[in-house]
Amino acid sequence: MELFNFSNGEFERFLYVFFRVGAFFVFVPIFGSRQFPVPMKIGLALLLSLLTYPLISGLPLPQSKGGLDLTVYLFAETLVGLTLAFATRMIFTAVQVAGTVVDFQMGFGVVNVIDPQTETQVSITAQFLNIFAILIYLALNAHHLTIYSIVESFQLINPMQFNFTENTMGFILKMFATTFVVAVKIAAPIMAILFLISVGLGLVARTVPQMNVFIVGFPLQIGVGLVMIGLTMTYFGLVVKQQISELPFWLMGLMRTL
Repeated sequence: MELFNFSNGEFERFLYVFFRVGAFFVFVPIFGSRQFPVPMKIGLALLLSLLTYPLISGLPLPQSKGGLDLTVYLFAETLVGLTLAFATRMIFTAVQVAGTVVDFQMGFGVVNVIDPQTETQVSITAQFLNIFAILIYLALNAHHLTIYSIVESFQLINPMQFNFTENTMGFILKMFATTFVVAVKIAAPIMAILFLISVGLGLVARTVPQMNVFIVGFPLQIGVGLVMIGLTMTYFGLVVKQQISELPFWLMGLMRTL
């Protein structure tokens, strides 16, 4: 394909690549952030599409018969890109779920901040852990892995051959389940200590009715919760690192079901 000089069939093939890559960049971590300028997203998607196009230029793909066919095929490519980006984002979803649960137990359930990536309200601990997870993600060069995965997808999922089956749905549900398991792993040490404190305060309230447990318990849970968050940061980093190392397995497994 010569730039600015290609046939209708070549242009259709390029659109398939661009829509898949573009949808991927809209939702994938880091690149999908609201702080990442839209022109830069489009530029990166266009550049990566031009570099990826030779992978499918020689494939015997059927040509669309009209505008409706082309729209359906482009929608399918967009869905493939969003699905792969969604699988990559599951790590950060688990981190935010864990942070939200911890905040609720600490008494910070109503203390929210604005997440600059999504411009939505999240709990303060969830945002702190999410930023830490992003730093680990970048330190491990996992963003290179995500870009490689969208390029590799054209080797496993040819354009116009997207097939959303029961196996795909089952694999996505398995990823959902794994997300909650990871969230429990992250929050469990902190939740266990806070639960013991709640039990202890309940026993104190029964044995010493004169003591105002709410006045004592509220700052105690906050203080212990913050200390436990600090003490478990090494463990948190190990869990996130393990999940990032397993990301290729999840992405390849998902692509094989499509």
